[in-house]
Amino acid sequence: MKILVKEIKAYRFMELDEYNKEKAKINYLEKERLPEFFSEDLTEALKEQGLSHLKTCYSLSNCQSDGLCLHGHITHSEIFGNKFKGIALKNVHHKQVQSVNELLYRIDFEHHSQYYHANTISIESYNDAPTDRQDDIINRIVANVKAWYYSFCREWEEYGYKYFYEISDEEMIYGCELNDCWFTDDGNIIDTDIYRNSIN
Repeated sequence: MKILVKEIKAYRFMELDEYNKEKAKINYLEKERLPEFFSEDLTEALKEQGLSHLKTCYSLSNCQSDGLCLHGHITHSEIFGNKFKGIALKNVHHKQVQSVNELLYRIDFEHHSQYYHANTISIESYNDAPTDRQDDIINRIVANVKAWYYSFCREWEEYGYKYFYEISDEEMIYGCELNDCWFTDDGNIIDTDIYRNSIN
């Protein structure tokens, strides 16, 4: 029997030349910036708004049809009873809120496309038959929700591109130190677990 030990030179990020630093960044982002982590961040952001019934879909591969959207619904209690009401009921007088409180059950977000950008969603209220004045109030609430939705999607789409495709030298240094990440001289990440000798 023989025990064969493979030896390889390992480099920290800052030891690479500029060209291979960029390759190292691409490899690091593919390994560390995973879609499931981004999805978890999105879900947490919705929970912080007080929303638990909206799901996220996105495609961020630098194609023309790319984007991010939400589907599902916002419940009556989320519209009128928790911290999201500050968004949904913006500029709606207290008496106007009372007049539609028992009429507006939820706001639905329905997906209608093979793509996943903000404009592939229709946003409609689900409510009892209101008077014309009550209908105007409900439409104002829905308009507030739509304004929030498009802003949220735009913000998270921009963040998503940065998350998946951009990282500074400082972030690389910190992340590589934190994860004990080493590279070959051409920027490929080394799986140090397969080597018996320690890296100094």
